Amino acid sequence: MPVPIADLNPGAAPQIGILGPLEVHPAGQFEHRVSVGGIRIRALLGALTARRGKVMTSEQILKEVWSESQPVTERKAVAVAVLRLRRVLGDSEGKWLLTRPSGYVLNVPPGHVDAVRAERLVREGKDALAAGQAGLASRCLTRALAHWRGDPYADAGTSPAVVQHVTELESLRSEAVQARIDADLALGRHRELIGELRSLTAANPLHEPHWLQLMLALYRSGKQAEALAAYVELRRTLAENMGVDPGQQLQDLYLRMLRVDTGLLTGPVPTLSWQS
Repeated sequence: MPVPIADLNPGAAPQIGILGPLEVHPAGQFEHRVSVGGIRIRALLGALTARRGKVMTSEQILKEVWSESQPVTERKAVAVAVLRLRRVLGDSEGKWLLTRPSGYVLNVPPGHVDAVRAERLVREGKDALAAGQAGLASRCLTRALAHWRGDPYADAGTSPAVVQHVTELESLRSEAVQARIDADLALGRHRELIGELRSLTAANPLHEPHWLQLMLALYRSGKQAEALAAYVELRRTLAENMGVDPGQQLQDLYLRMLRVDTGLLTGPVPTLSWQS
């Protein structure tokens, strides 16, 4: 439930959530949430968060927050919007939303933004997976994905900075899902993953890595025929939509499954070259 800012400690940095509709937790308290009301205030917070640590000029604010309907009293409008946003942030002293000669900069600690915490966990999870620590990788990546509450910046407008950051965050989430499934496959959770992987391949039928994971999950579950059928379906889909065959690694996996290669039942998960 949103609470009055007066009830919170004004000296602590706010927590900001951008992995879904915008959320603000003043004074760094996760149990308290202040509503980010008003489309202009949400657009301003979104644009500033996408540029976190960099100055956003007053001209940029006018262009991205007001777009085609810029106010007559431009400087006053920007100042009022900044004042309202500071109230939402619990920042009466201007400690976290700083004034600069050319504009304003959001300067909250990196760990106080949910996307930064998620990015750190994804990095730790991928490092653990590369080191053969599948259990740790799965835990880190599951925690990272739990930060997503919906589409990033869901109610923050479409400024250029926000659109670019959304693209980056969607890519981060895709990497996290891919790596978490690899970790779970390495842990022998292939049966539990089949339903999720069928949903992922149906939602994005041209994304080859999830097809590879689905084939392996099926094969390790004793469903060789279904694993081979998945490859045939992918090959048909790629041919009809892009005029290409599956990548070499998928072709090799298919041949190994035709030969009933028992080496695929355990060991590391084959990965596609797109992964870093």
